[in-house]
Amino acid sequence: MKNFTSKDISRIKNITNGETGKAYLNLEEKEFILHFPDKRKNSILEAKTDEIVVLYQRASKSKPRYLTHLVRAIDYEIIEENTRENFKYGRIFEVIAYTGEENKINFELTELGKIDFRNRGWGNAESFKNIANQKTIEKIQVELWNLFKPYFNHKLKQNLKDYQTYFNDELEQDFGTKEGKELFRKHRVRERDSSLTYRKKQIAIKNGNLECEVCNFSFQDIYEQDYIECHHKTPIFKGERITKLEDLALVCSNCHRMLHRRIEGDFLSLEQLRKRIKTRHNTV
Repeated sequence: MKNFTSKDISRIKNITNGETGKAYLNLEEKEFILHFPDKRKNSILEAKTDEIVVLYQRASKSKPRYLTHLVRAIDYEIIEENTRENFKYGRIFEVIAYTGEENKINFELTELGKIDFRNRGWGNAESFKNIANQKTIEKIQVELWNLFKPYFNHKLKQNLKDYQTYFNDELEQDFGTKEGKELFRKHRVRERDSSLTYRKKQIAIKNGNLECEVCNFSFQDIYEQDYIECHHKTPIFKGERITKLEDLALVCSNCHRMLHRRIEGDFLSLEQLRKRIKTRHNTV
């Protein structure tokens, strides 16, 4: 992660938890799913991963507003959950600074409190550029940095959850994986070069060997379809790298899902999954 400065604080978002005014104030870990109103779904990916978003909240319209978090998005993926009505969509954010319940910062006493938001809730991560001029923005950034400075060394744990990626129905797309809470994830965890997976598949079609490298299943033989999925042998969440054709494997949908699922605490390699299938067949 980059070393942030005050200039990186560039967006603001309102958060809510009914009438309690305690949204995301029970966090135990650094990473969490920040939810957005359904009507703001199209703006979820606007914040870049090198931008810091300041979060504010209040218990009701008659109560004062408080600043509680500085956060940043860790990837460009929309998550869909159905646990909150009107807030089904979210994105994984990492806490940069966190006041907790006891040390909430009074919004009204800051430079932000002087700005007329015209009763807009800013349920999206709104850019400062849309609410203030550059001179005011610089004052806001410096002030927020100083106000949150005591809370940069928060006591939140490194993330213990692993957010498992569930493939969506558009199986043409390749996805990265993280394990844990069951989620339906709409976008790729990290950007991948789709042209490389396309080349891998086209070479296999040309050579007439479009079958799963694990179980030998063939969509061509069973369904008469030139279809296969492409698996990255090294998990994409391990970071940016140069990927070559030999780093990709062509697999069927079932094997692909199993390769992206922790089994006995770890992800299996193609050979390990192949051995499991063979062992299973030999015992049946």
